[in-house]
Amino acid sequence: HLMKLLSVEGVTGEEAAIAAAVTDELRKVGVPASAIRFDSANKRIPLPTQTGNLIVDLPGTRAGPRLMFATHLDTVPLCAGAKVRREGGRIVSDGTTALGGDNRTGCAVLVTLAETLLKHKLPHPPITLLFTVREESGLHGARELDPADLGGAAMCFNVDGKHPAELIIGAVGQENWEVEIR
Repeated sequence: HLMKLLSVEGVTGEEAAIAAAVTDELRKVGVPASAIRFDSANKRIPLPTQTGNLIVDLPGTRAGPRLMFATHLDTVPLCAGAKVRREGGRIVSDGTTALGGDNRTGCAVLVTLAETLLKHKLPHPPITLLFTVREESGLHGARELDPADLGGAAMCFNVDGKHPAELIIGAVGQENWEVEIR
């Protein structure tokens, strides 16, 4: 899934193609179309944004509080036109662009999560998969998300560009400054 998703364009604000590719991958692994939807966050974001957040609702196979797994669809502009290849045991770009691992890795992880649960018929509580837009330009998709669209998730695991063995349970976030020099 990662190699396929790394090759799809999707810089911040222009996530329609990657959203379609993720949706296609989800359908291929057995997620029914009725479980896949988009919200209208893009209509509330003050910057041009092609699509809303992608939300997937997987019904539980056992009782338990709803869990959410989140990631973001967009990459930074340095990833536009990325051409990826395997080099030994690594995945690299051709050197003319950034790779886009942040956050095609998260997209591939969530697709693989759905695939694993469905393929092996693993017991699980209800699960929401959330793929936000415009994370790289100020968390806009997450900021404009309507919590009611998340089905009352009790806990969220966010997957975003770190080593798989590391678990971060808090972060300071982002601070924006505007400076005028005269």
